Amino acid sequence: MKEEKMRRRLAALMVAVAALSVLSPQVGAIASLPDALVLDAGSATSVQVSLPLRAEVAAGGEGIASVTGDRGSRVSVTAGEESGTAQVIFRLLGLVPVKTMTVTVEQPRVLVPGGRTLGVALKTEGVVVVGASDLGSKASPARMAGVRAGDVIQSVDGVQIGSASALSECIQNGAAVTLGVLRDGEAMDIDVAPAEDPRDGAYRLGVWVRESTAGVGTLTYYDPDSGEYGALGHAITDVDTGVAFPVGEGAVFENAIVRINRGAENAPGELTGEFFETEIELGGIERNTEFGVFGSADGEIADGSLYPEGLPVGRRDEIHTGAAQILSTIDAENVRAYDCEIEKLYSQSEPEARSMVVHITDPELLARTGGIVQGMSGSPIIQDGKLVGAVTHVFISDPTRGYGVYLEWMLDAAG
Repeated sequence: MKEEKMRRRLAALMVAVAALSVLSPQVGAIASLPDALVLDAGSATSVQVSLPLRAEVAAGGEGIASVTGDRGSRVSVTAGEESGTAQVIFRLLGLVPVKTMTVTVEQPRVLVPGGRTLGVALKTEGVVVVGASDLGSKASPARMAGVRAGDVIQSVDGVQIGSASALSECIQNGAAVTLGVLRDGEAMDIDVAPAEDPRDGAYRLGVWVRESTAGVGTLTYYDPDSGEYGALGHAITDVDTGVAFPVGEGAVFENAIVRINRGAENAPGELTGEFFETEIELGGIERNTEFGVFGSADGEIADGSLYPEGLPVGRRDEIHTGAAQILSTIDAENVRAYDCEIEKLYSQSEPEARSMVVHITDPELLARTGGIVQGMSGSPIIQDGKLVGAVTHVFISDPTRGYGVYLEWMLDAAG
């Protein structure tokens, strides 16, 4: 009896293994169907179906989305005009439900593209260590205690500091102190004893620090509904350490381009600008992130001459290789549109700074700048009537090409 049961179990196991091997391609095909789609109102997309599946919208979602298509081919999913969420059910042979996909319909966000240059000024929250310095024959106390280039010193014995002079004042009695340090996003305390500098008798930590920076960048977008803006497409970083400046105080100002240093192979160009004699502040900087600087504008910050009504935001799944334009300002004139080509797109499910490769093709821009130059970072990228991204970095070896970031990632970083 025991042997008979064993044979039955073995036979059942073999049947299960055989069935699994037969069905594994089908199981894989079902698993490859997306779990969710996000569509703008009135838009449509399609889903590849390699099995005899029939799709239908679950009850209650008919006004939000609809589906059409034959079994065993592509199923078209069309968003309605109202926002909401609908469930699409895939049935094998039109009978057995094997997959449920969530379709979210949103009203497209409309933003005014930028393209104007901005004067950018930022004062750090704390001071950035850019290097160490021995005090005559004495080794740098900070370096010996473990302070590194790129560290941000934010406090001394619990007291917040915001300048090199404030740091110096906190150590003038010569007593050991505890530095509150931010390193690679992690907070830590470092104990260090200042040393007397034999050259003048002052107590020092033996570090060089930086507390502010200023430069030129380009506005990417302005939201007329909220008054918020985004610019640069990348972080404002310390030139020596590459550390992103934590924002203490910051603002963007009107500026004027006074000179173009044309880019060439292995010699990046630059837009040189100057602030007006009477500084005109356009807005504050509230966030300095890997995907740009963000804040609130004091008024209409975008030029608006090309797209006064704004443009809808293009999702990354709508962007394609091919013709596009960037908006930039390279002289005293208004924002201009320049032809380019999106040569490569990187598939990204999570935010990454380098989303696409952009090739400048516009003869006028190439003649005047050589392509992408410093100061053009943040130039909005337009494709098919939508705002899809921003220029971020130029290729050192080829100034006609550079990286761009998906606008979706900038908006995520803006919060």
